[in-house]
Amino acid sequence: MKNIGVIVDNEFNSDIRVRKEIEILKNNGHKIHVLCFAFDDKHYPNEDDINVVRISIKRSIKNLLFFLLNRFPFYDLLWKKHIKKFILNNQIEALHVHDLYMSKSAYQAVNSIKRDIPIILDLHENFPYAAQLYNWTKGFLRHTISNPKAWLKKERKYLSYSDKLILLSESFKQDLMNRYDFLKNENLIVFPNVIDLRKFEQFEIDPAIQKNDKITLMYFGGIAERRGIFETFQVFKEALKQNQNLELLLIGPVDKADKKRFTDEINASSVKDSITYIPWIPLSDLVSYMHISDIFLSPLQKNEQHESGVANKLYQYMFGAKPILVSNCKPQKELIENCNCGLSYSNNEEYLNCILTLANDENIRLEMGANGRKQLYERYDNSTYENILLNLYK
Repeated sequence: MKNIGVIVDNEFNSDIRVRKEIEILKNNGHKIHVLCFAFDDKHYPNEDDINVVRISIKRSIKNLLFFLLNRFPFYDLLWKKHIKKFILNNQIEALHVHDLYMSKSAYQAVNSIKRDIPIILDLHENFPYAAQLYNWTKGFLRHTISNPKAWLKKERKYLSYSDKLILLSESFKQDLMNRYDFLKNENLIVFPNVIDLRKFEQFEIDPAIQKNDKITLMYFGGIAERRGIFETFQVFKEALKQNQNLELLLIGPVDKADKKRFTDEINASSVKDSITYIPWIPLSDLVSYMHISDIFLSPLQKNEQHESGVANKLYQYMFGAKPILVSNCKPQKELIENCNCGLSYSNNEEYLNCILTLANDENIRLEMGANGRKQLYERYDNSTYENILLNLYK
């Protein structure tokens, strides 16, 4: 058993990936300590068998410090101070650090107390490319100050601060190893965003959530331009012009920078009667909404960030046993092709044709949906990846 310190520069309560990994480690005898933020004096529930240390800070201050990270080291210094104290107070034996930009402060904290504490760096995304896509880095002034391209040069150094790396996909692992010769295969593991099947099996379908007579296209997750939502609106409008009896069901929060454009789109006279938007649902309700839907969507824009791994929504979709329609980002395209559980497209014309194909052929929908559910259990049962994570700590 080890005292494992988990470092998250956010609230950790709602982070599905972080919580999943913590549950695996905790259930196998490790003592878990979490260092994270507490924003704006918000009240957080107590955590069973987890020691949570929260750094109280205003969210606006946190965002400003992070925004300035490539110009001034205040964010790194803040975290170095708290990580050092966290290690000493809790006798931490290993650090599990989430996201590339946190590795430097973790390394400096460990180095300052001269202890042999391994650092496991968990990459949730291809951050150097993701940083260039975030709305808070767009515009001349914001781009100049935040300098997101600096992460392309910093990546090598920040990866070198870790002893082990956890990655989302095999393709991302190979990409990093091809770029950086100091990375060794035995120090990198792949832990995709697979779901806890036992947990999903416990969710019950709510009979109050009823299906209508339309073919329902469902999107679940964060809503933003980079996630392909506006291309989806364009294609959906074209499908309606062809007298298709369709509904677009959107569930998830909208990025602040995209809210006005999104609101204008869903309220357009040509589509407003065919779009349903729900800002948030508890995860336990997802199975009910998947039950009343016919086709699941993951229209991510193709870029280096979205090539780094498969979003957990695809594994959730596979549990829902309906066909999945995805853009041609390599990891998600390979997943649905290998499992024969959906279709992929590379442009809006293909996107429209895929919708029409699935909407007008119930047999294909049933076959692909069944394939996805079957392959989820055969290939992506969480227990397989539990052992990979646990072996890393051995």
